[in-house]
Parts: sequence; structure tokens; C-alpha cells
Amino acid sequence: MNTYLDRLLELYEVKLKQFRFLLALLLMGTTLFFFLIFFPYMTFLGNREDCLINQQQCSQFEQSQLEQRFSDITTSWGKVPISTAEVVIFFPVGVAGGLTILVAQLHALFRLRRAISQQVQSLENPLDVTLIAPLLIDPKMSIFEQMAGTLTLFFPFIVVLYSIRLILIRLEILKNKLPYFQSLRFYYVIYTISIILMVYSLIKIGFSFFHSRLLEKNHQ
Repeated sequence: MNTYLDRLLELYEVKLKQFRFLLALLLMGTTLFFFLIFFPYMTFLGNREDCLINQQQCSQFEQSQLEQRFSDITTSWGKVPISTAEVVIFFPVGVAGGLTILVAQLHALFRLRRAISQQVQSLENPLDVTLIAPLLIDPKMSIFEQMAGTLTLFFPFIVVLYSIRLILIRLEILKNKLPYFQSLRFYYVIYTISIILMVYSLIKIGFSFFHSRLLEKNHQ
């Protein structure tokens, strides 16, 4: 191998580790928060609202440990000045931001992979690029492996869309639980921006994938 290829592979390894760490963090964080905090809290708010509408005894819904789950966290500086409603209402924005950063890193890996492929083609004994520079969605993978990688990227996207839908249903209730005032338009704007960023990022990585697949075919 030449020196330039060695440097590319070293850089690729570093970038790949960063990508895998962020991917694991995003998937685990999104899954745990959604099922342990977000969905139970939104269910609690829905049950309480239904109870009040039906004019029933709602003492079991007057208070929930979920509402103090974050405000009760104590650090060396004191209690965390954030409520569960704040974390829940900005949860989709955080996941969208994480997905946007993740896809940007994957796009950088695609660019490095193309540079590595060009260098490998110039070797007397070309190497299998999929072994030395693997990708989450690899043009040389089987269709099932490509689908698995695609679903992995789309999982946070689907969670964000579903979370926004639930939040918009209970947005008035959530807004009233915040310690500050924001108009409803503010939340519509940040959710719209989050969706646009995710869609743009996924489309961009789709173009990178098909461009890489086209180059792979041309080099065969």
C-alpha cells in the first residue's frame, strides 16, 4: 500500500469509530427515552385529559412521578432546572439534530470510501474495499443488508415524526406546564425545521449511496 492510502485508511478508521459511537448513542438514547419517559408521560397526560372531560374522579392522575423525574435530579450545583414537559417537548428536536449530525458523518465516510476505492484500484492486487472500509449502507452489500442499514437510519426519523404527532395533539397541555411562555407557532416552526433537516439529510445520503454504487459499477 502507498502512504496516501495508509493515511486514508487511518482517517477512515477514526471517522468510522466516531460514526458508530454516535449511531449507538442515538439509537439507544432515542429508544430508552421514548419508551421509558416520552410515551408513558404522553399516555399519562392523555388519560388525565380524558378523565377530566368525562368529569370523573381523577385523583390518580393529579400527580405522577414522571413529572418530577428530571426536576428531582440533584447535582453538585443543585437540582436540575428542567421539567419533564420541557424535555418531552424538545425530544424530537434533539433526535432530529442527532440524526442530522449522524448522516453528515456518514456522508463524510462515503467521500473517504470513494477516495480509498480509487487508490485500491491502482494497486497491483486490488483489495476488497468492503473489508477495509465498511459502510452502514454499502453498495456492495446484499439487498437485505442495505435494507437493514436503511431501516437503522430511518428509525430515528420515524420516531421523530410519531413523537411530533403525539406532541401536537397535547401541545396546549404541554405548553401550560412549561415555566416560560412560548406561542404555539414557535413549536410548529422548530418541528418543521427539524423535519426539513432530516429529510434533506436523508435525501443527500441517498444521492451519495447511488453515486457510490454507480462508481463501483464503472470500476468493475
